[in-house]
Parts: sequence; structure tokens; C-alpha cells
Amino acid sequence: MASRWNLLWALPWMIVSVLAVEVMIFLPLYLLGLVVVPCAARWANKTERVSVVNGSLILAYKDPLLDEMWGNHEDGLAPTGFTIWSWFIRNPCCNLRFWPLISTRPSADTRFIGSQEIAPGCRFVAWAGPYVGCRWEGSKYGVWFGWKINPRDSWQTATDYRVHGLGIAVQLLREQ
Repeated sequence: MASRWNLLWALPWMIVSVLAVEVMIFLPLYLLGLVVVPCAARWANKTERVSVVNGSLILAYKDPLLDEMWGNHEDGLAPTGFTIWSWFIRNPCCNLRFWPLISTRPSADTRFIGSQEIAPGCRFVAWAGPYVGCRWEGSKYGVWFGWKINPRDSWQTATDYRVHGLGIAVQLLREQ
């Protein structure tokens, strides 16, 4: 468990750092993507390749810069049920969650206060170095804000997609 002092710096830092990344990096790329993605969907060369995350065959841009900025290394450009454009609106600049400094990976150095598992009703603040995230779930609604660090990272080695990078979340959650 963490001390009160660590929590006092973690919460303000989480808000400042997440907003900085969202406003200074994601927002400009998203706004540019509103023009680039429809054009690329129409005219850019595409190819099939293997997902670096789950090993499935995905659709990707041939141009490495275009693919890195507006592609999706995990699910490809247009997973089942989506067009390239609708997938961008739902999941813009997805590959940034794999970039160093913007992203982190699960770490045994993770510290937390609150629930130990992500489950209905969970409430926690977790951090590893400068990366801080919190999750609160009520009976019908919840919020995930900050990096997607889990308390379980401190004792359990991730074997799922999370090993490739923990991106930022600014999400409202609703019980299904």
C-alpha cells in the first residue's frame, strides 16, 4: 500500500499529465486525422499484415508514417462492423498507446490504493513512476481516467494485449 504523500502528488500529476498529452498530442493529431483519414481511406495503399498484438490478420496502411499515426496495430483499420472512418472516430490515434513516454507497460513497481482487481464496484488509484490512473465504478456508472494501470500489475505479469502498452483513458463507463 502507498503512503498519503504519494497519493497527494499522484492525483494532481495525473490530471495535469493526462490533459497535457490529450491537448498537446492527441488533439492536434485527431484534428489532422479528420482530414487525413477520409482521404487515406479513399486513396492510400493498404495491405494485410499480422497484428503485433494478437497475431490475427489485419488491414493496415502501406505507408509506415500513415499507419503509425492513424492505423491500429492491434485491430487494423476496419474491424468487423466498422469502416475505416467510423473506427477512427471511435479509436483515434490508437497506436500512440505503444509510444514511449506517452505510454507505459505493466510493472511490478506499480503502487495503488483501493480495490485490488477490476470488477464491478472497484475503486482505485494506481501508479508506476510518473504514470497514474484511477478507476471508480458505481452500481450503474463509472469513470476511468489516466493511464490504464491496474493494481494487479504489482503482482501479476500481464499476458494479454496490455504488455504492448498501456494507453490513456478518459472514459465514462456504463454497466451493460
